[in-house]
Amino acid sequence: MKRRLIFGLAAACGAAAVVLGGGWGIDQNAAPASGDDHLAGFVEQLSTGSSADVVREIEAAAAADPDDARAHALLGLGFQQLFRETAQPSYLSRARGSLEVAAELSEEDFTTQLGLAQVSATQHRFPAAELHARLALRSEPRNVAALGTLGDALLELGRYDEAFAAYDRAAAIGPSVGAYARVARARELLGRSDDALDALELAIEAGSGIGEQKAWALMRYGGILLSVGRTADANDAFRRSLALQPGFPHARAGIARVAAARGRTMEAKRIFAQLLRGTPSAEYAIELGDLYLADGDERRASRAYERARSFEQVLARNGVRTMLASARLDVDRGLRLRSALERARLAYREAPNVETEDLLAWALARNGRCGEARSWSERSLELGQGDAEMLFHRGMIERCLGRSSARRWFAAALEADPGFSARWAPLALRLSRS
Repeated sequence: MKRRLIFGLAAACGAAAVVLGGGWGIDQNAAPASGDDHLAGFVEQLSTGSSADVVREIEAAAAADPDDARAHALLGLGFQQLFRETAQPSYLSRARGSLEVAAELSEEDFTTQLGLAQVSATQHRFPAAELHARLALRSEPRNVAALGTLGDALLELGRYDEAFAAYDRAAAIGPSVGAYARVARARELLGRSDDALDALELAIEAGSGIGEQKAWALMRYGGILLSVGRTADANDAFRRSLALQPGFPHARAGIARVAAARGRTMEAKRIFAQLLRGTPSAEYAIELGDLYLADGDERRASRAYERARSFEQVLARNGVRTMLASARLDVDRGLRLRSALERARLAYREAPNVETEDLLAWALARNGRCGEARSWSERSLELGQGDAEMLFHRGMIERCLGRSSARRWFAAALEADPGFSARWAPLALRLSRS
């Protein structure tokens, strides 16, 4: 009965069926069907040993035989796995470097093209990700990992029907933790959080020999639970994720968010501060800054935001396109607003999806161009009801235009997630009552 949930989105989205929000890499469904066992062996190694140890072994093999294209390709995949586990940006540039060496040695190799597709998607280079995924699918048209990565790229490019069709095909060929997570992401985009939780339960039940994948599913599950106010269940999910993948930064951040939702801001700030000592994450630095700002500590908040900016620069040095994140940081803070608007436009041109449409709406509003902002906000909400921040932005745009409907949008944001932002949720609450 539950398996039928995979295809339950077609009526709501035309060709749409399943969506992945990111974070999924190689799994048991990635090995080519042609009988080549190199990738299957790599997956088996990851499922039975330490990813760092596996990468060291492959690195030694590549050094011993510099002309072994497959060793360089697997090394690239290994570095990507380490990035997923640790969030250390340097692994991305090392992954791309290894994969580019592999491509020089054997450009049409399936594993190489799959790896280049995945690292391109992670670096927000979505046209390149689409290209490499399609090249991989030429030789392995039923490969689940390649289909999923193609869908990821198409989703970010705003080509939703095509993306959902790719995900639908992947789920039909190989239902797995990644496939069910794609269902969950689709339902989130459509505002169906209860159905998203159902799909993530299937993902967790499906499991994976690679611990990080199930840990990611549990982390996503906890995130949705937290957004609907189920803090105890969310905390349990985050702790289960952390037990599966010790030190997993995304699970630790989830625990910090639960603490903040429960009003334990000192604990939340402590966890984020500890996390940032080893994880150069702009997202976590911004959340820490917002917690400081909510407590009236503008000096520490400013320092946290500047750390976020420096972390974005680290990501950029490792090949990640950061226009969207840097523009959002400045727009939220009311800094460099004209430049931020231009960066938002560039982010939209490179990835015309609901997230960049919302950012462009918010940037226009902060620049006082609220009529234009409203049009972009309407576009960002066409796919579904949007998340709490998108609804809050719409409320601010309506307020800028002097419309009484603003209160309704603030209330909708709080209903979607009452603790969506330590910085903006209190303002949304106040304005929803004014």
